Order: sequence, then structure tokens, then C-alpha cells
Amino acid sequence: MNLNVEKKNIEKEKLDSLRGKCSDALDALWSSAWLRNSINKLDRSHLESLQMTAEQICSQSEVAVVIAAGDMARTIEACTSAVTQREACADVLVFGDSFSPAEYAELMTELEKKDFVLISVAPGLETVSMRGAFMCLKSLLVTKYGAEKATERIFAIAGKKSKLIAEDAAENDYPLISYPEDVPAIYGANTAAVLLPMAVKGADLLEYLDGFRDMLASPQWDIDATDYGIARALYKNAGGTKEHFWIWQSQLAHFGRWEENFADGIEKRSLNLPADDKANCGDAFDTQIIIEEDQEDIMMPYFEGCNEDGSLNLLLTDTARKCFFENNEEKTGVQISVERLDSYNLGQLTAFVQLSNGITEFLLNN
Repeated sequence: MNLNVEKKNIEKEKLDSLRGKCSDALDALWSSAWLRNSINKLDRSHLESLQMTAEQICSQSEVAVVIAAGDMARTIEACTSAVTQREACADVLVFGDSFSPAEYAELMTELEKKDFVLISVAPGLETVSMRGAFMCLKSLLVTKYGAEKATERIFAIAGKKSKLIAEDAAENDYPLISYPEDVPAIYGANTAAVLLPMAVKGADLLEYLDGFRDMLASPQWDIDATDYGIARALYKNAGGTKEHFWIWQSQLAHFGRWEENFADGIEKRSLNLPADDKANCGDAFDTQIIIEEDQEDIMMPYFEGCNEDGSLNLLLTDTARKCFFENNEEKTGVQISVERLDSYNLGQLTAFVQLSNGITEFLLNN
């Protein structure tokens, strides 16, 4: 397990009180389709074709616009935003949860200047906002490239309940990948819906899925990896109602927003620190996610309070740790730190989040 999980103000005795039920939670989660697909390596069945499709997309576009809504949009954004775009790869934008004319105008103005493709993702019946986004951007494709060439720039991933996307793909004969019916969108981090956009941006999908599977198979789940899921359940059982996600690095901003949407009865909010420091008040369970070695670093000139080595990255991690562990408040929480956010470790992080949230949901409902 490549993650380091540190707890604050959480007593071992209280964790032990629910630890026995975690074996039941893990047994129940083991039957989940998303987990079985990873352990049995079924999520790799389309890996080669996904990689080829990603290369095709990158060869003809600067931007891939993923049309998605709701939990699916948030899951895709969480993973693609954490990927550093590689040379010769396309940028990824997620759109489909907006009725704002200003947002439409801004996106369409940008796309008029760039070569782009559409990746439409519909695990279920499309929302009105998603239908509007798809039809509007498809029309822009047709205007820009012509009807025949436009269909060469559309790719679809759809579940059995999809209507617009599935029908449009069939009518216009462009690629359609099936979304697994038994995988909720919020737990879809190892499905083609997420893997294809990640590959477009430059992620190593094999490394990512290796990390994802290795996390699920880690023996730590029989020791203390369940502590995060347990601690949140304990907080809720004691009358707690809120969880705050402390995010210090921009590539994790959408990751925090993804975490807000797991359904365990706790009101969640993602905080971008230090800007949102004033919002971090009152009772809440705190979850801090930190990348120890950010891909970028800046050597700072000397100033009062700077890191002695001049590293902005070290200053950030030192400051985050002090804020989280050395404040005067007695709030409970967990810090999850990743040494570096490469494809393998991103796979570990997403699997840890999905399984931990599943544990919390089980403990609160059983």
C-alpha cells in the first residue's frame, strides 16, 4: 500500500469497537462489480482498444470534451485532473452539468479555435443538461468539420438505459463502448468511462489498473487500512454530521469534489486551503489529502516563514501538516498522503477512496 494514513484524535479503543464488523463489510464489498472487475482483471479487457482509441483522438485533436453529468462527471474529473498532460496528448475538459449561457459561450469560443473531439458518457438515461451539451457541441463539430468528418470525432460510452447517446451512435455508426450496468457512476474509477479520458491525457492505464488492483488486494485491509472507513462511521454514530476535505494542491481539487458525493449520510464539503481556512470551523471530520512530492516545485527567495531549503513544495507540505495536526481544535480526522501522483499511485488512491467509502456506508447501514 503506497499511501500513508495518519489519524488525529482517534482512539484505538473506539476503532477496535467496529473493527470486527469490517470483515462483514469487506465480504459484502467483495461482491461489488467494480471490485470484482479489478481483482479478476476484467477491467483490462478493453485496455488495448482503449489505448488505440486514445491515440487516435490525440492524433486529430488538441482537446477532448467529455460530455457527462452528475456522479459520472465528478468521477471523470477527479481522475483526469490528477493526471499530468503528456506531450503529444490532448487536454481533457468535462462538460454537461450546466445550463449557463456564459459557460456555453466560453467553451464554444475556445473550441472554435482548436481541433476537438467529443467523448459522450452516459451510464444511464441522459439528463436534460447532458442532452443539451451533446447536441450543441455535436452541432459545432458538424459546422466546423462537416457531417461526415464530425462522426469521426465522436466516441461514446453508454449503459443499457442510455437513450440519446446509444441511439445516436447506432444511427451514425461511430464507436460505442458498453458501460457496466452494475457499477454505480460514483464507483466507476476503473471503467472505460474514466480510463479512456485518462489515456487521452497521457496516463499509463496498465500502471493505473495495477495500482488500483494492488490496493484492493493489499493485506493491510485485514490490519488497519479500514481505519479511515471506521473512523468516519464512528464520527457519524456519535452525532457528527459534516466532513471537510482539505485540499492544498490544484490537481486534487476535483478529487475532493468527487469525495463529496459518496452517500453515507454525512454532509461533505471540499476546502481549497489556505483560501477556505475560514470555512474550516465548527464540528467536522477532517480528511486531508496531500501529495508529498509534487511534480512541480519552485525555489523561493528567502522570506520570513519560508522553508529553509527554499522549496515551495516542502513549504506546502510542512504548512499543511502543521495546520492539520498542530491546531488547537480537538476535531477528529485522517491525513492521506501519497509520495508522488504517478499513474500507479493514482490507481492506489482511487481504489482506497472507493473501498473506504464502501466500508463507511456498510457500517452505517448494518
